Amino acid sequence: MTTPESNVLSDRIWIVLKILVVHPRFGVFGGGEYLAINVIQALYEMGHDVYLRSIDYSEEAVERAFGIKPDLAGILPLADFKPRFRKALALQRAISVKRQRGKVARTYMQFDQVWHTQTAYWVESPPGAKLFNIFYDPTDIFIIGSIYSRQYTGESIIRIPSSTFKKPYYYFIKRILRTDVELRNALSIPLSRSLEVTLSKFHYPHTVFITAPASLKFKPGHKKKQVALVTRMATHKRIEDFLSIARMLPQYRFVLLGAISEAERRLMPGYADNLIKVKPSNVDYIEKRLWTVPEVLEESAVYLYPAIEEAINISFMQGCGAGCIPVAPDVGGGAELINKLKIGYTYTDLREAANSITEAIENPKWSPQEIRSRAEAFDEAHFRDNIKAISKGEYPISRGN
Repeated sequence: MTTPESNVLSDRIWIVLKILVVHPRFGVFGGGEYLAINVIQALYEMGHDVYLRSIDYSEEAVERAFGIKPDLAGILPLADFKPRFRKALALQRAISVKRQRGKVARTYMQFDQVWHTQTAYWVESPPGAKLFNIFYDPTDIFIIGSIYSRQYTGESIIRIPSSTFKKPYYYFIKRILRTDVELRNALSIPLSRSLEVTLSKFHYPHTVFITAPASLKFKPGHKKKQVALVTRMATHKRIEDFLSIARMLPQYRFVLLGAISEAERRLMPGYADNLIKVKPSNVDYIEKRLWTVPEVLEESAVYLYPAIEEAINISFMQGCGAGCIPVAPDVGGGAELINKLKIGYTYTDLREAANSITEAIENPKWSPQEIRSRAEAFDEAHFRDNIKAISKGEYPISRGN
């Protein structure tokens, strides 16, 4: 176990701070949870007392999922959100959060810093404490992002205008939660350049973007003519596109390593099951944790990431660490990672994606070791160093504010 005493002198501090990390749901065991663990560990390595506020945190389950046992000084409870209707979930959640957020925020007075690592719903200015907010996605703060919305149809990608319904809907939720006020009292930390642009547009204080942490324990193995995707089974992950591309390439094996939480099953009943029913025969669906089947990444030649989320996806980075050639749409965090690595392919439609995968498998331009070497810039150590610098006020603030 890491102890403060074992850290290098540059990480030591003389004043021990009391810090709260707010991460409502740990049960998904995805990239956000891995990020939260690394925030906790970075702050602990500085010598601080770190507490967690969560609905469903289980030390044993986290250790099984990630092989890490976070060093916590204590755990504070949080009431669960149970929607009454399947429609207007964001509004229902906002009302539920608003009812208890004031009471929760009063406990912030006990802390020197409060870090929100999952959602902006719980962001409320803590008296006397410095507030940080990890920024994943524009919709989490009820705004339309800086990239175009897109809808995939068949073999083409169609640009669509922002929903005329969403803007007033988001505005109403922002008023309930006082999102504008609270985010102006917080320091947001964007997880991509695109997200940094979005924060600048709305004049919310923020740092220069940082990249989420990627575990690089998965290393290149003997590569097969195989395409991988590690993902939660959720609608915004665009798994339908993964299946559509697989249908175009029946000569290759596609591996979908999926996970879905009980909360997601309640909110999206039947979604994952219906996807699996229509998958082509060359797609293998595996519902296991990645660390139990590392060969999914280590043996795959290509990692196909079909989502257009603005943050850079952690599993996508892990695929690069395992020497997979990355392929993603030409907008969003996937494209940003490919541009940073200067390795891989972006596509504007599904046919181009299929052609890129064929090229990557049959005529690879980069070796697995070369890809891994470039991905090492995004490991946990770099992320933790950035969190430590932000906590100490030593990380660059964006000039776009």
